[in-house]
Amino acid sequence: MADTSENLAGLSADLDEAARRIGAKSVLVMRSTPTHMRVEASAGESEAVYPVGAEGRKHGAFPEAKELYCERVVDTAQPLFVRDSRDDPEFAGNEDEVEFGLVNYVGIPLTADDGTVIGTVCALHDTPRDYSAEDIGALERLRDQAQRALRDQP
Repeated sequence: MADTSENLAGLSADLDEAARRIGAKSVLVMRSTPTHMRVEASAGESEAVYPVGAEGRKHGAFPEAKELYCERVVDTAQPLFVRDSRDDPEFAGNEDEVEFGLVNYVGIPLTADDGTVIGTVCALHDTPRDYSAEDIGALERLRDQAQRALRDQP
């Protein structure tokens, strides 16, 4: 069962379904802070690797840290696909690869009502793979639900 922050508790079943549908080790909703990327929701086989509240240090705040996949999505406001980080000079040796063995990434921006990128919805896997249009659609639907849930907070 998906692990979510209180703000995203209503998305638990949808997270589990997206993880099942996509078949990736992890499906995450990440929130950007000035210094970190924080897990807001986690589903999939690697859920324990990314508990809610866990944070990854951003390269922009900690120059010694390797740039995070999600950090790139937030900084560019663009989707990102990394088939195999070990073969990508920009992402080889990143935290997800080194600490968790997750070398494959696809992520899309999570935005506030004004268009500001506040985080990501992403999937990670332990082997190189591609994602179908249906997989990306599942992430986009999850993103839309997360944006609505965050917007509807009191």
